[in-house]
Amino acid sequence: MSVFRISVYDGNRVFQCQIGNPSKLNVTVRHNNKGTMTMVLPLGHPRAQSLLAEKARVKVMFRGEHLISGPVTNAELKTDGGTGTLTVTVEDDFRILADVLGWQAPTAAISSQGTAEYKVYKGNAETILKNWFTDNAVNRLAISGLTVAPNQNRGATIPGGVPFRMHPGMDQLLPAVENAGLGITVKQAGSSLVLDVYQPTVYPRSLSVKGRTLKSVTMTRSRPQASRAVVGGAGEGKDRYFRVVTDTAREALYGFCGEVFVNAAHTGSDYVALVKDTADANQDLKEANVELKEADRALDAAKLAQTNADMAFDLAQNSGNTSAASKAQTNLFSANSKVTSRTTDYNAALADRNAKQTAYNTLNGQLPAALTAYQAAMDEEGQKALTENGITNGVSITLAESGIFRYGPGGFHVGDRVPVKVTDDITVTEVIRECTIQWVSPEYAVVSPVVGERTNEPERITAKRLQALARGQRNQEKR
Repeated sequence: MSVFRISVYDGNRVFQCQIGNPSKLNVTVRHNNKGTMTMVLPLGHPRAQSLLAEKARVKVMFRGEHLISGPVTNAELKTDGGTGTLTVTVEDDFRILADVLGWQAPTAAISSQGTAEYKVYKGNAETILKNWFTDNAVNRLAISGLTVAPNQNRGATIPGGVPFRMHPGMDQLLPAVENAGLGITVKQAGSSLVLDVYQPTVYPRSLSVKGRTLKSVTMTRSRPQASRAVVGGAGEGKDRYFRVVTDTAREALYGFCGEVFVNAAHTGSDYVALVKDTADANQDLKEANVELKEADRALDAAKLAQTNADMAFDLAQNSGNTSAASKAQTNLFSANSKVTSRTTDYNAALADRNAKQTAYNTLNGQLPAALTAYQAAMDEEGQKALTENGITNGVSITLAESGIFRYGPGGFHVGDRVPVKVTDDITVTEVIRECTIQWVSPEYAVVSPVVGERTNEPERITAKRLQALARGQRNQEKR
C-alpha cells in the first residue's frame, strides 16, 4: 500500500483526481512557515490537464496523515516535440497568514481606519491567533470555505498582546505564537480550509550514530550577536520612552557587550493615551480649582454686601425716614438674592471640582499598572531581539534505515524538539524546523529533517536577514 496519497482539486476544493505514480515528488513541510512541494509528471500523463487548470490545488497525505495542501503556484512544461515533463510547484495553505493584513479597526470601512491607532489582541497565544484570523480572514475578507477550529486556549499568555496596524499576520504573530509554545497550521479538510494550532513535543529518545538511529551528524554553532536590546517605545523626539533589556549571563559567559536597537513604537499606545488623558484631567482639575476660588470670592463679596445692606436697613429704620428705609429694604432684598445666586454658583463649582478630582484620581491611579504592562511589552520585544541574536545551533542529520525515528503517525513532526547526541559529551536539543519527504516509490520515501538553524549555509542566513529587514521596513510604513 502506498505511503502517499496525492489528490488534485479545483479552486472550490472539489476533488478531481489522484496522481498515483509521479516521476518525482519532493515535499518540504516547515514549522511555523510556508511549506512547498515540487512534483514532476510525464507530459503525457492522463492527469496532467487537471494540474494545469486555473486555480488547481493539490493535497498530499503521508502515512494517512495530512502533509501539505495548497494551490499550484507555478507550472513548467518541457518538451522536445516527442516526450516531455510537467513540473508543478505547490505552496502550503499556511501562506494565507502572509496574505492577510491585520486592520486596526477590522469591523470598520477603510475610510474609518483612523478611528484607532492599533488593534491589540490579548490573551493566550491560541486566542490571539484565532481572534485575529476570525476578524480579518473569516469575517472581513469572507474567504470562501475558511474556518477556524474551536479555541482550546492553548499556549502561554503573550505579554502586552499582539498589535496590528495593517501588518501581515506572519509579521506580528511570529515568533510570538511560537515562543508561547504553539505551531500554526492551515489544512484543507473536505472543501474547507481550517486554521488550527498544535503543541510540539520533545522526542523521548536521543538520536545518535552509535545508537544506529542516524547515519551521520553535522553540527554548526554561531556565537550570539548581541547581549543588550535597546527598545524604543511610543512617542517621538524627547517624548519617546526607552528601555534596555540585558542578558547578563550571556555577557559573563562570552565576555562581550553588544547592543541592538528594537523599534517598538507600536507598544504602549494604551499607556500613552492614559498619560495624555491624565494630563488633560489634571489640567481640567486646575481650571476647576480656579473657578471654585472665583466662585468662593464672589460668594464672600455677596455675603459682605448682604451684611452692609442689613446694617444700612437697620440704620434707616431707626432714623424714622420712611423713604430711606424703603430704599434700604430694596437693597437688602437684592443683596439676599445675590447671596442665594452666588451660593448656587459656588455649590456648582464645588461639585464640578469634586467630579474632576475624582476623574483625575481614577486615571492617575491606573498609571502604575499601565506603566508596568507597557514596560513588560517593551521587555518582551527586547527579549525577542535577544533571542533572534542569540546562540544559533544547527544540526544536519542523515537518518538510518531502521525506521525507529520516522516522520508521521507515531513518530516525529516539525516543531518537535529532538535531542541529538553529537558526541559522547555533546547533546543538542533543537526544534525540527523543516522536513523534506522525497518520493522513491509508492511504498518508500526518503525523509530528511533539518534540526535547529543551519549556520553554515550563507543563502539561508542572507534570506533570514532580508526577511527581518523587510519586516522592519513594513513596520515603519504602518506608522
